[in-house]
Amino acid sequence: MTLIRKFAMVGVAAVAALMLMSFVASTASAQAALPFKAFGSGLKAGQVVTAVEGGINVGTATVDAGGNWQIDIQPGGPAATKAGDTVNFAIDGKAATQTIIWQSGQFTPPPGLALTVAAAAAAPAPAPAAPAPAKTGNAGLLGSTGTSMALVLVLGVFALTLVAGARTATRKS
Repeated sequence: MTLIRKFAMVGVAAVAALMLMSFVASTASAQAALPFKAFGSGLKAGQVVTAVEGGINVGTATVDAGGNWQIDIQPGGPAATKAGDTVNFAIDGKAATQTIIWQSGQFTPPPGLALTVAAAAAAPAPAPAAPAPAKTGNAGLLGSTGTSMALVLVLGVFALTLVAGARTATRKS
């Protein structure tokens, strides 16, 4: 009878450990899309650079004293900007020749965009294809640790067995 009771207690402890571990189980959580960071230099201080996607203004910057500018183009927003969308630029309201392809978390390759005003009669040249994002794997962006639940369960049962064995060995008859 005591042997059955001991096995039952180990079973109850294993079930309790399993229930406790199920609450601690990791879950994957999606990270929000990151803005595209467009920047450049070589313009006159005080000029206004505008980023436009689908005819809607998605960002504006004023050129600083060093001729530099920077715009963070947010995902979504009024233009519903998403991966693969083409973003055009304007300098003081005049269309620029350069464009970018929006990708979450990407940025203009150094040294940045050297914006030039498009000729009035010339059509804008198609933008070069953006490089594919680097394969970073998990990169800590997910909440998953990769620990197998079966491994955790086996280690828990092993620990309980050790405790039960130690108690049996030190028990007074």
